[in-house]
Amino acid sequence: MTNIYPFIQKVIRSIEAHKADPPGGYRQKFSSPPAADMYGTADAIILLYTLDQLPQIGCHEHRVLVNSLQSFQQSESGLFPGIGHHPVHGTAYALSALELLDSKPLYPLTALHPTKSLTGLEAWMEDLDWVHQPWGESHKGSGIYAAMVLAGEVDYEWEQWYFDWLHQETDPETGFWRKGAIQGGAPLFHHLASSFHYLFNLNYRNRPMRYPNQWIDTCLALHAADQIPLVSGELSFVELDVLYTLLTAAAQTRYRETDLRSMIHTIGTHLLFNIEVLSSGPEDELFEDLHSLCGTVCALALVQSAMPEQINSERVLLKILDRRPFI
Repeated sequence: MTNIYPFIQKVIRSIEAHKADPPGGYRQKFSSPPAADMYGTADAIILLYTLDQLPQIGCHEHRVLVNSLQSFQQSESGLFPGIGHHPVHGTAYALSALELLDSKPLYPLTALHPTKSLTGLEAWMEDLDWVHQPWGESHKGSGIYAAMVLAGEVDYEWEQWYFDWLHQETDPETGFWRKGAIQGGAPLFHHLASSFHYLFNLNYRNRPMRYPNQWIDTCLALHAADQIPLVSGELSFVELDVLYTLLTAAAQTRYRETDLRSMIHTIGTHLLFNIEVLSSGPEDELFEDLHSLCGTVCALALVQSAMPEQINSERVLLKILDRRPFI
């Protein structure tokens, strides 16, 4: 059994240390100049939500957080650009953090309005590089949905267009997206990590996986071939991506149930080992990067839910993807 208290305390210290000007803002990297940035602020909000430590709606601290994150939106384009990702990823990420604060953006997402038509949406999805860059491009393919829906820019019909496209383009052999693009390009794990981003959109509207059995077969084969890039002693999104898809599949089918549960246990145990390693060191040690910290903390929330007997903690972590899409 893993005591996660030391890790959680280090997370709390790190969030506090990443506070930056103006008030309500945070910087993503601790070593960066003490000026707030969009990703750092959104990361802090996600972490505080997961820890169940967001300020209550209506209080001063809540208003300051909302105002800080809203300030990163461009008034003309409506986008939330940030360093390290495509502007659509930044926009979806910021809006998903605002949703945790029960808030909306200040301006319409004007730059994304061409996708409000069926032809525009289909063109957006078709133009992604599904063969060679599925992982990075999924930030745009999934982010367009999260951004437009969370901003209240689209209606039920638009969502139907999006889900119909995903349904038609699911690969029947792997269960991933996109059919015809899985072979001859990026490593298969990149397609798994990519497909994770579309899966949480489906889950947001309680849409089932089209080929859960094939998804399970593919994940188990990747695991058996040691092609899931788990790294010891580092913060990562890999555990979150994989565990989320496995737990989603397990909720929809009992296919290869024993094998699937074994894989979930193995990856969950790996994460808990990492938590212990990351908790060691001086008591005043901090995490450098809030963004990668989000990946590990959100994965820990999944492990606590799926393997509660393995964790010693009085704190119940909240799972952000149970509330809204995008991470």
